[in-house]
Amino acid sequence: MKDSNNVVSLSGLQRESRGTSESAFNLPEVVVSLRDKARSLLTEQAKQVFAKVDDSLFAMAEKAHGQDEQDGLFQALRLLRVERRNVVERFGLALEDAFKLKERASDDTEDPYSADNLSLVHNDELEQLVAVDTMVANARRDFSEPLTEIALRLNTLLSVKVYDKNNPLGPDAICDAFIEAARPLDLHIRARLTLLKKFEQQVMLNLGPFYDQCNEFFIEKGVLPSLKQQRRAARQQRQAPPRPQSGISGSTPAGDAPMQPSGNVPQGSANGYGHGLVPLTAGMAPMPAQDLLSHLGELQSLAPQEYVDDGTQLLNVNSLLQQRLVEARQSASLAKVDSDIIKLVEMLFSFILEDRNLAEPIKTQLGRMQLPLLKVAIADKSFFSKGGHPARKLLNELADACTGWQAKDSYESDPLFKKVSEVVAQVLAEFDQDIHVFSTLLESFRGFIERERKRAQKLEKRIIDEADGRAKTQAARARVAAVMDALSAERDLPPVVSEWLEKVWSNMLFLTCIKEGTESEAWSRDVRTARDLVWSVHAPMPDSRQQLLGLLPALQERLRAGVEAVSLNSFDARRMFTGLKDVYRERFALAQQVIDERNREARDAVREETRRELEAEVEVEQSRTEQSESEQTIHEQPQLEGAEVEVEAQETTVELPQMEELEQAVAEVRITEDSSEALPETDSHWQQTFRLAQGSWFELKRGEDEQFRCRLAAVIKDIDQFIFVNRNGAKVAEFTRLELAHALRQAELMPLDDGMLFERALQSVIGTVRKSRGEMK
Repeated sequence: MKDSNNVVSLSGLQRESRGTSESAFNLPEVVVSLRDKARSLLTEQAKQVFAKVDDSLFAMAEKAHGQDEQDGLFQALRLLRVERRNVVERFGLALEDAFKLKERASDDTEDPYSADNLSLVHNDELEQLVAVDTMVANARRDFSEPLTEIALRLNTLLSVKVYDKNNPLGPDAICDAFIEAARPLDLHIRARLTLLKKFEQQVMLNLGPFYDQCNEFFIEKGVLPSLKQQRRAARQQRQAPPRPQSGISGSTPAGDAPMQPSGNVPQGSANGYGHGLVPLTAGMAPMPAQDLLSHLGELQSLAPQEYVDDGTQLLNVNSLLQQRLVEARQSASLAKVDSDIIKLVEMLFSFILEDRNLAEPIKTQLGRMQLPLLKVAIADKSFFSKGGHPARKLLNELADACTGWQAKDSYESDPLFKKVSEVVAQVLAEFDQDIHVFSTLLESFRGFIERERKRAQKLEKRIIDEADGRAKTQAARARVAAVMDALSAERDLPPVVSEWLEKVWSNMLFLTCIKEGTESEAWSRDVRTARDLVWSVHAPMPDSRQQLLGLLPALQERLRAGVEAVSLNSFDARRMFTGLKDVYRERFALAQQVIDERNREARDAVREETRRELEAEVEVEQSRTEQSESEQTIHEQPQLEGAEVEVEAQETTVELPQMEELEQAVAEVRITEDSSEALPETDSHWQQTFRLAQGSWFELKRGEDEQFRCRLAAVIKDIDQFIFVNRNGAKVAEFTRLELAHALRQAELMPLDDGMLFERALQSVIGTVRKSRGEMK
């Protein structure tokens, strides 16, 4: 189960440790009393959450589709039953922490790209984050008036300015406190979403009475007791029609929300802010999503001419909306969730327009899709969490197809660039709110790319086949040479045997290596035949006579098969067989001579011994002991004779390498010679060469001015060679493994980022937000 504990913190408060003394924050007694009262009321409501979620999780577990999901829901059910008291306790403590306010910039001067504004993004559980942010935005909208009164009253008591996001009783702080309380629980994602949903129903939707009680408590304590009447009078004054002769004062009652300085308030303005975008604090209801989509649609219709003429410049959507509203003499504010989506999409396209995988003309075209994708994200909140969304798939497909594309002098006429431009133009012209436009364009673009790739694959296949064929030939010759060297090294072979090895069996081994490989039984059989041939003319004779007689028939059959396999002409075959028979005839004749010589020597030895025995009998004085020694000598004579034969055999024996040694010699063959400096096995770039995936894209630099993109098309294992091609399938470079490691080390060859463009952009934004949050803490 994916860890879903890292829920984003909505309030953005930088909280101190609980060890900090409360007096350090100088909370007035009224605020301390309010804090305790709020904690008591909210924790009581939170207790009811667990009773509701218990029933829901049980029902969900019974209807779960898979065993894993059911087990996860039941586990979450048990865990919540055990931990509910601890969660409520942590919730109360977090509510207290919310009152430890710190000085920070005004809401009007916030960085629009700060982590606090990007409450939609913190980890991969974007669906959960959108749900949480929507919950808070709804509460802000529904309870804006009592929240404003609470903020104004707290501002009279505290030295730190209180506004929406740091209001300790605001929806941000309350929701954030509950999230912090539930964070340690390892819950199934569906269980966590259900818990948050029940918290919204039980607590967030019922904040009205809670806020009323808080304001009544302030009134009882004498904190701005007439604030409600003052705000009502101010509203009536702002709603009154302007006088013909004099402007309406823009001043506000003490403690009221900030307004525009004194002067004439244009018709249709919001709380004196004038036409255009106004902050939510102005008291206006947020612009409905449908109205926002309508405005964005108008801007989209102008995009081809007005907003992309400056190349890859990012669109400032807020500025465009402001301009449009001013021209229409309208005022509007953006809902928090819509504002966050606008900022998130801007950050995503900022990454896209800086991506080094893509050429500048392609980035210009993809940048034109900012407004259409923003409309998709506002209309469909699952856009960020649904990987298979048609709009995301189209953007990814466009970027993936253009990864290896390079802008030449006349790139406007390039078929791929023209097709991408057509697709983007159709998106701008045809997309309103029907996402099927993206599916249709995606299908059409995939068909175009498939045709392009088929043409490139034909050329690429020819290049790889040629390289593979050369590699196999080179490797086979080197391995055959290794076998022949091992068999003939320091051995004086008869000329006819050398001719057999050179003309027949080297070619036989070559063919077997090409067709079957060195791991096959055929290769082992043919290597053994070559070894048997060499052994047959070097075996010690006559000791190996019987073994050789048993080998020759089978050896002759294997040699005949080799002659046929290599298509040796019949004249040479007869001559070589005749020559080989002559060698064996000479060896057997030599063996017979050795046998005859041994027999003669044995007979001479017997006669000599007999003569000695007769001489011994003539000597009358010879003792019985001498006679015994003479008999012992006669008994030991065959052993000596055997020893003489053994010495002779040892003198004529020639040790041949065993099959295992021949296999090792083949395995150690170095196919190519590389003059580059060797790298240690632990070198990271050397190890990287073993992890490169076929199809990966790289940027190759040759000199200062020449650089281009290429793709790893194949790794020729026989010679450890890497083949790189361009997007048209033409070979642009080849490296040995060592050369490749040096190229990576010297940044001559740099990998381009893998993965889909949208996902990489989203991950980059998430990383930026995480880093921003880490620096703030």
